Amino acid sequence: MNKLIHAGTKEGDDAIAVLVVDDVEANRAILCRRLEKFGFQYVAADSGLAALVLLRQAVPDIILLDYMMPQMNGLEVLRELRREPATREVPVIMVTARTEGDAVIEALEAGADDYVTKPIDFDVLRARMETQLDKRRNAHQLRRANAVLDERVTLRAMALADLQDELKEEIGRRKELEAEVEIIRKGGVSEDVDLVGLGMLLRGIERASGSLFAAVTGGRGANLAHLAELCDLVGRAMRLLPPGRTVTGAGEMEARDRIKAE
Repeated sequence: MNKLIHAGTKEGDDAIAVLVVDDVEANRAILCRRLEKFGFQYVAADSGLAALVLLRQAVPDIILLDYMMPQMNGLEVLRELRREPATREVPVIMVTARTEGDAVIEALEAGADDYVTKPIDFDVLRARMETQLDKRRNAHQLRRANAVLDERVTLRAMALADLQDELKEEIGRRKELEAEVEIIRKGGVSEDVDLVGLGMLLRGIERASGSLFAAVTGGRGANLAHLAELCDLVGRAMRLLPPGRTVTGAGEMEARDRIKAE
């Protein structure tokens, strides 16, 4: 929803927009003049219904809302504001001539952020407006920070998922190597196969893959250097195997048939 187009001070990106709602023209005039002196922009509405019409078009930064008005009083307007998503979080300061505690409690329970009493102490009003505006700015900054954090968490989760996939692939390759060694052990060993070197490489693969698995399942970021080491160990182990050896498909069946024949 757009921001209100304001009377008062020169319009700018950082200008604070205030909606003044009061059915008494003299009260509106005095309050608007003081707001202009404070450097705020303003729009005035002479009734609760008129205020709701304005708010359907655009939303201010803060609302000064008279308590006692005909047809639709300040509390009724406030309840409407808190029901609408666009105005639910807009700060509202009630302006009232009623000083009894019940009236103040009723306004706060209906969703008012603060209140001032008539006759208005304008220095107090300004301080309370600044407090509510600061709270709103801080809330917006917190939401932005949370959005950035959520994005970072999502990216980390995606990176972790990729590492988990790579780790699963390396574990699969390690199992293939172990199966190949077992077939070689049962079927006789070629003089070209360095089983001592292959065993050392397999122990290195077991250590590296265990460290990576612990890091990934523990929610820590996997060390890419360890992953590179694991890939290197697997590649070196594969190069120690005799040409044509495989543990899958037709190669495995050929190896098993050869063992049976022997």
